[in-house]
Order: sequence, then structure tokens, then C-alpha cells
Amino acid sequence: HAVGFDIDIAKAIAAKMGLAATFQTTNSPQIVGALLAKKGDAIVSALQITPDLQRQVALVAYFRAGQAILVRKGDASAISGIRDLCGKKVAVQVQSPEENTVDEANGGLCKDMKITKQVFPTDLQAVLILKQRGVDAALDDSPVAAYFVKQTPDQLELAGPPFKTNPEGIAVDPKNGELLKVMQQAMMAIYEDGTYRQILTAWNLLDGEIPASQIVVNSSPTTS
Repeated sequence: HAVGFDIDIAKAIAAKMGLAATFQTTNSPQIVGALLAKKGDAIVSALQITPDLQRQVALVAYFRAGQAILVRKGDASAISGIRDLCGKKVAVQVQSPEENTVDEANGGLCKDMKITKQVFPTDLQAVLILKQRGVDAALDDSPVAAYFVKQTPDQLELAGPPFKTNPEGIAVDPKNGELLKVMQQAMMAIYEDGTYRQILTAWNLLDGEIPASQIVVNSSPTTS
């Protein structure tokens, strides 16, 4: 049973279109291929809107996500950004954007007092080590970090605002112009009637709200 911010957004958009959304799980590397092979009508999966993605699919923007610093409850006052992690132990998921952030910091901001990086196969493990006091902080995708806080607000909190933020979009097949238009209208409708904000609030994600003017994403010219 799929739950989450993305799922609630997809359900709300489908409802405005007079439809019921059904969900299937696909591995990230195959997800765009699956869409273009017509295995689904849309992708709602925290897809960052990049020029590369825009060459492959049509997009409706719905969120702005970045990276966030997770700390134990009560520790947020001492940490407000990456600079405050210099000399501390930080947990990250292997081969994630957050691991790259730590590596960049150790080559720049923190080069005189490096972050001790602890790498884990999943972000769930990284957060568990944080709870067990094995590290001072964990870095994660901002909506995921907010979800961890929502699950255990007595143990965890976010330190500082999200950083390195990027818009995220719902992807549809660029050949399906009709669906794209209807989804843009449905997204605009949940924005205007307050549903969008209710869902953001429920998942502790108001930081990621986008203005209505950004919902329609201009497509990149496809290069042959």
C-alpha cells in the first residue's frame, strides 16, 4: 500500500480529472523507459527537473526539494548549515547527492576540519545510527528527512532550511499532449482550492511549496 506526499498529490490530481489513481513501483533507472513504453500514464516520484529529463518527457512541476540536515531532538540550535558540520560525524546513503555534498564540503568549506563521513546502504540505516548517537547528523533528501521527523518527532528534528533545492515534476509522455494539458489544469485546481497546501502541511513540507506560475514547465526542444 503506497503512502507518501507524492502519492497524495497524484491522488488529488487524479480526483480533479475524475479518475482514481493506481500505483505501481518501478526501479528508478528504468522509470522513464517504462513510461515511454506505456506501462503507466505518469511518473510521480520526486523526479528532479533537469535539462536531460526535459528532453525525454513532458513535465508538470509540483514541488521544490533539496537536501536537509537531520539531527537528534534538541541539537538543531547548534547546526544551521553545512559549515556547522565541519569536524563532526555525518551519516549519508551511499552514492547519493548527499554523499557528494559531504565530499564537496571536505574539499572546500571543511577542508581544515573535515567532516567524518559514515556511509550506509540506505538512508533508513543512516537515520538509525543518528538516533543511536553514532553520528552527529545525517543528510537526506528534504521530503524524506521531513518524513523521518514526522514519524519520530520526539527523537529527530531538521537543522536549518533545505539547501541545493531543485524543482520536481510529474512526468508524462511528450506525445500525450492532451493528458499533459489536463494534468496541468488539475494541478492548478488543487493549488487554487487549497488541497495542495493541505497535503504539504500534512507531510511537514511547506518549505517545498512552488508558486502557481511554476506549475507549467516549458518543454526543452527535443534533439534528434
